[in-house]
Amino acid sequence: MDIAFEFLLPVNSVIPSVKFDVPEFEWQGEKYPQGPEEAYVYQFKLVKSPVTQYILPLLPESLRSEGWQCIAVMEGVDELAQRLINEGQEVKKKDTDLFALLTILTQHEERWVIVFEPDCDQIDFVAEGGLQMVYNNIIESLTIEKRGFVIWFDGFQ
Repeated sequence: MDIAFEFLLPVNSVIPSVKFDVPEFEWQGEKYPQGPEEAYVYQFKLVKSPVTQYILPLLPESLRSEGWQCIAVMEGVDELAQRLINEGQEVKKKDTDLFALLTILTQHEERWVIVFEPDCDQIDFVAEGGLQMVYNNIIESLTIEKRGFVIWFDGFQ
């Protein structure tokens, strides 16, 4: 399943419980960087990547000028979807790994944006909301009906 799942956080964000490292290839005692910074949180592989520019015009004016960094979830969503399908209603109510990921990345932020696009090209709605709204929409998109979204939060309002 191709899914774009991204967190936009202010550029100066620090996520104390996640350590991003640049992967390296070592050859003959020399280390060579091999791509952007990455980290793992539970089964999710996170990669710092450029901000998807077509998202910014969808945001309220007050958020467009924010300097954003993008943390893309590159692995783990397929496993999550399979687990949700296999384990039924109980896990749908509270997948702890997914909710923990959402919390870990946003808990120290006054502003954030979460983008979830099934097939990497589907945005069905843009709304202001919180983590529970994001969580519910991800679960529904993975198990009931594919729906893409951009949900933003602005604690400065």
